[in-house]
Amino acid sequence: MEYCRSLNFTEDPNYRRCVGFFDGCMSRNNFDARVMDFTWKQNRLSKDKEALKNSMMNVIRKKPKVADEPVKKGLGND
Repeated sequence: MEYCRSLNFTEDPNYRRCVGFFDGCMSRNNFDARVMDFTWKQNRLSKDKEALKNSMMNVIRKKPKVADEPVKKGLGND
């Protein structure tokens, strides 16, 4: 940010230097520059979709609760 803020309004940035900033940041944070961002997003969306599907299937498979049975007469429950 310091580099960008130091540029004059009409001055062209050194793009190689700017790309170097991003490369350095990715290296420090153990990101692989060869893996495209959209690949991660597609994988993440696929996992989220599968989790939602499993959650909904669990709701569908769940048996409804049985209402309390009426008290039977004649068994000493007076």
